[in-house]
Amino acid sequence: MKNILFVFFVFSLLACMGQSRVVDQSGRKPSWVNGLEKDYIIVAGTGNTAQDAQKNALNMIRENIVNAVAQNVQTTAEFSSREESINNSVSSYFQSFATTTTAASGPVPYLQGVTLSKVDDYYWEKIENRSTGSTTFNYHIKYPFPDFELQKLAMQFRMRDREMSEQLDELYNGVDEVSSLEDVAQSIEELRVLADYFVDARKDRAQMAISRYRGIYENIDLVEIESSLGELKYAVRLGDRFIHTTQRPRVSSDCARITGTSVEQEYVQINYDYQNCWEDPENHILVHYRFGNTNVREQFYFDITREKVSIFVNDPIHLSQVSQKDDMIETVRINFTVVSRYEFPFTIDRVVLQWPGHPPVSAENIGESFSGEGNHSISLEVSQPMDLEKTTSSNRRVSMLSGYINYRSDVTGETKTYRMHNQAYTTDW
Repeated sequence: MKNILFVFFVFSLLACMGQSRVVDQSGRKPSWVNGLEKDYIIVAGTGNTAQDAQKNALNMIRENIVNAVAQNVQTTAEFSSREESINNSVSSYFQSFATTTTAASGPVPYLQGVTLSKVDDYYWEKIENRSTGSTTFNYHIKYPFPDFELQKLAMQFRMRDREMSEQLDELYNGVDEVSSLEDVAQSIEELRVLADYFVDARKDRAQMAISRYRGIYENIDLVEIESSLGELKYAVRLGDRFIHTTQRPRVSSDCARITGTSVEQEYVQINYDYQNCWEDPENHILVHYRFGNTNVREQFYFDITREKVSIFVNDPIHLSQVSQKDDMIETVRINFTVVSRYEFPFTIDRVVLQWPGHPPVSAENIGESFSGEGNHSISLEVSQPMDLEKTTSSNRRVSMLSGYINYRSDVTGETKTYRMHNQAYTTDW
């Protein structure tokens, strides 16, 4: 039976050889073709064109170099307990690499040096299939690869592998120590390179580290640290600590005009003009970042009335005599209510009441402070002569006076005057 199979194999081989012939070649066929020589790698690549066959032959050289380095590294690791831990990773790396040389050669610098300029000799031939008429090319290359080159490449691989493992450890352990979002982006890019390089458990570790760094973006908050009307300061916070970014945010507002954005080390400052904003509690500055694939947005609300003070008198002013002499009031008590439009504190400094043909009645240096939106009662005692007849509200169909109130903002110090015209009043005389 074995003899029959052998005869069948020989006849099949002869039949195949009889169906093809060399129709073109680069020259006389060298003796080294399909052979073995010390300090050389001899390969043959096949393709539909000479260029394809040549490219395939160069890839086969890379595969041979990879396998040679792999065997050297693995053999060396057997004699070194310190390197024993990398034995499995080296084996799996080269096993995977041998089938994906073209795609994976990028991360391995020394394979980039495999070029035609280093070829010692080459030979190609064009083969025609007699039965189909199709042609293919065989490209043979004799590539120098002495033992000292093998040792050098093996050492380079071990050094590179150790460096990249150390880099992975440093990046993996540094997730909780990043101080800027730019460091996060850079670390992710470095980890991607490592994830492409490794094929063992370190690949999973690199991908896990990438997920942890990306998770930082999802835990970013923008928090207000200080603000005044027209100016906002906020910081980027990660958990319970602040983190820096040099990225300039996109800033917008429905009513305010953004006049400046300044990125400082510890905060971001935004200046805006709010003159076109109505007194709306929904007024805000929208800050938007995009970190990786994560959008981070925050609305910072502002109240254009936050530093405003404005008062008015709505109800009649009541005057009652404290002391009287003849037809003159010597001391009078003035009671009235002021209404504050806003909640911010203010101080009343002076109140002046005026009647036609009568000297003004003035309460000076009052210095009484109030806070909060709504009604505030005021009671003042003034020692100043007042004519009973000219100031009384009795027997008058309409009792009106004029005057003004001087007041100031306790927040900004701004002074204002509320003018009274045709202000209703009552007297007890």
